[in-house]
Amino acid sequence: MTPVPDYKVRKHFPPGPRQQPLVGNLKDIPSGGNEWDAYEALGKKCGIDVVYFNALGSHLVVLNKFEAARELLDKKGSIYSSRPRLVMINELWGWDWNLIMMPLGKAFQAYRKVVQQEFQPSVVAESHRIIIARETIAMLGRLMKTPDRLPEHLKQMAGATIMAITYGHHVTSADDEFVALAEAVREHAEKTPGSSIVDVIPLLKYLPSWFPGAQFQRDAEIMRRLSLDMRLAPYNAVKKLIDYGTAVPSIITRLIQSESPLEGVPAGEFAMNAAGVIYSGITVSALLNFALAMSLYPEVQERAQQDLDRVVGRDRLPTFEDRQELPYVSNLVKETLRWKAVSPLALLLTARCNSAMLHDESVYTSPHEFDPNRYNPTPKRPTGEPDPSRAAFGFGRRICPGRYFADDALFLAIACMLHVFKISDPSESRERAQVQWSSGLVRRVSPLVPSPFPYKIIPRFSGAQDLSRVSERCIMKATR
Repeated sequence: MTPVPDYKVRKHFPPGPRQQPLVGNLKDIPSGGNEWDAYEALGKKCGIDVVYFNALGSHLVVLNKFEAARELLDKKGSIYSSRPRLVMINELWGWDWNLIMMPLGKAFQAYRKVVQQEFQPSVVAESHRIIIARETIAMLGRLMKTPDRLPEHLKQMAGATIMAITYGHHVTSADDEFVALAEAVREHAEKTPGSSIVDVIPLLKYLPSWFPGAQFQRDAEIMRRLSLDMRLAPYNAVKKLIDYGTAVPSIITRLIQSESPLEGVPAGEFAMNAAGVIYSGITVSALLNFALAMSLYPEVQERAQQDLDRVVGRDRLPTFEDRQELPYVSNLVKETLRWKAVSPLALLLTARCNSAMLHDESVYTSPHEFDPNRYNPTPKRPTGEPDPSRAAFGFGRRICPGRYFADDALFLAIACMLHVFKISDPSESRERAQVQWSSGLVRRVSPLVPSPFPYKIIPRFSGAQDLSRVSERCIMKATR
């Protein structure tokens, strides 16, 4: 290959910080946490919404405005929706099976079509809502018993919901084998850099793991094994149940018993890969952010609970059918997605969309405050401030195919938690400086999670405990 002179490359990219000889903008690229804020600051410093970086020959374009993202990723998705070569993640971690990591092509189209069909609004309403309700109510019961273990209960709820829908597997314990495998992959991904010097110098992928400085190879071996175990263990379990004639209908049973839509990939392998990509921690991250917001903004919580008492009363739990009568709670769900984006750095071809879009002061009033009223119509804004889902779930061909499912799951969990519990800050302080959100290039595959924060959860009224217990028994009978 003949190197292209920098001045020729720059002609095809937006402006950006001045480049240094050899390394380009390597020192300008933010790292060490909260990178999305630093990207936004760089954009403001340069006076532009689209910022270009060149680091050792790797090109990076940062999009800080919704309009820029929509122009490039929605209207020109065929150009900007693919993936670069991801040596560390795809080639060493062995994640090339993952829809999120796939470049555009026949494989991407086949996997995305299947996932999209399984999570379209009509399927979510007809098939998945009953499972969402069952696991949400079960979570309320666990939270009633041990309110100090909120993150654990949310993880079990999210894992149980996905496992039931994807594999027909009923999770009954926080120690469930399959949920533990999926969580191990997610947790190890958070601890392991998603990018490495090997992405800049691909030839280093051939270094043996024992070679000095090749820790990335040893980390990759662990990730490769965990990735395979996470997909293979539940797949094999379902295969046995199919052979015995006792398998519960699920996404993977339908895929196993159908012809593979991808030439050259057996139906079993296609099913295993498609099912493996569905597990996500986005719901958990958003609900932890919601709990944090409620502890910091008690007036918002009280306003939502007034509506719940008026519409639902105290003799039952909220349902999906109540949503139209609960506009403030629906707005609270929107604000949860906007206030702290669960994926502030979205990996694209050579573009990164960060949470600057959801905190744009020209779009959102006091963007760092948690205010569900911002979506109400006003004389100046007849339709209210923009729905954050336009950016929170991605753009174009990479928009999240599970967005309708995630929205339903978040609404019911938030409505039920608000109805049954009071969430507060035991220190009675609105100080949030000590809460940090993990970040880094691993956010390509893992959602944003807040660091531990103080909270207190208690039943909101005297019959709350009995209500959750009776509701759990009823939903369990309905789903047998």
